[in-house]
Amino acid sequence: MARVAGRAEVFDAYARSAHGPVARGDQVDGRTVVGFTFDPHPVSGAPGDRLLLDGDHSLDGPPDRTVPAAEDDSVRIIRSGPSPVDSLSGDAVAAAPPHLRAGFERVVVSMESGGRFVEALLDALAARHHTTWLVGGAVRDLLRDGEDARVNDLDFTGTAGPGELTELAEDRRLRRHDLGDVDCRVSPRLVWSAAPAEFPPNRLMEYRPLALDEFAFPAYGGDLAADAVTRDLTVNALYYDHQRNATADPTGLGLRDLQAAPRVLAVGYEGDDPVAQACVILRCLKFRLRWPEADTARAAKWVGALPADLTGRIPADSWPRVRAARENCVPVPDRGERESAIAHELGPAAASLVRTIQERTG
Repeated sequence: MARVAGRAEVFDAYARSAHGPVARGDQVDGRTVVGFTFDPHPVSGAPGDRLLLDGDHSLDGPPDRTVPAAEDDSVRIIRSGPSPVDSLSGDAVAAAPPHLRAGFERVVVSMESGGRFVEALLDALAARHHTTWLVGGAVRDLLRDGEDARVNDLDFTGTAGPGELTELAEDRRLRRHDLGDVDCRVSPRLVWSAAPAEFPPNRLMEYRPLALDEFAFPAYGGDLAADAVTRDLTVNALYYDHQRNATADPTGLGLRDLQAAPRVLAVGYEGDDPVAQACVILRCLKFRLRWPEADTARAAKWVGALPADLTGRIPADSWPRVRAARENCVPVPDRGERESAIAHELGPAAASLVRTIQERTG
């Protein structure tokens, strides 16, 4: 029988490397690193990852400051920052059950050349001492349904930025094994995606770096605790690290809610962005439709605490994003009376949101 790693051993596996990338809390030439961002339209130089230092919280956009490479001897780097798991406690990080690794590897193999690309990219990130976690629906379904679970999407998070991922994806050394042509993109919310060049809608993977909700613009470089509360439901805030074969449940509620009978729909999102709140409501609708037996009491409590005028707080230019979320979350046969009934169960803010979407879409 395989030996199960203890909690301390799993946490020790995340100790910062002396040769690893710069992280939040480190010192760069005497200044403290407070995060990172991505500049798609720099004044000078190529688009890419940017370093945020103490004093940058007042900025309204990315600074013209690149991220120093780990081996850059011209920059004095003191790696004094914590690892992304250091703020977690108890049993939040643990050795993964065997079926999780087997299930993930089965999915990657089934993707053929796309899977080889994903595997090569993850290996390249690990070689640079980055940590990458599979997160969201794939982890949820593999934990709940076993290694034969149906996995539709591979979503990742980690310590690397979208600029570095694009750099790695275009590296000839990564692409030497018949991986096919890949189209890489970065969204305004710093979601990096890779898709076959001949079939752009068929994404191989998406990657959003560990969230950091402290700036007037999208930033990254937080830890797992900070990232988890930017996600929608507790059952979707479960993380799997294939390199270390470890799971993380930063909220301490995800596994419990997933394994409950009936399953529990509970919101983990703690932000106050009305657009994100509206999208979380729609995600609650999605899983209430998928899991009709689910306990929605905690989701309804969260919705009940939202501002009564939530729909009025959504900027006009953000409604396309909200409508797109509804398109993704509510199947056509369930639109109309069915979605209205569930929204009413969740609370006034949900009912108002669905009614407004229906009025706007006709």
